[in-house]
Amino acid sequence: MRIVTRLIAVSDLGCREIARRAGLPAQKVSDLLSGRLEHLSVEELQILYRTIDPEPTAH
Repeated sequence: MRIVTRLIAVSDLGCREIARRAGLPAQKVSDLLSGRLEHLSVEELQILYRTIDPEPTAH
């Protein structure tokens, strides 16, 4: 979760654009950035991660 949050924070894309590309409501990305992790499922976190970092890297 921390990695996804950091990737969102340093991304050139805005939260709404990230959410749009991931096919998720923008509110879910806002919730994640606000620390409300319980609003997202594991699958949604994985989708966000793959949206922001499409090529696997060693984190």
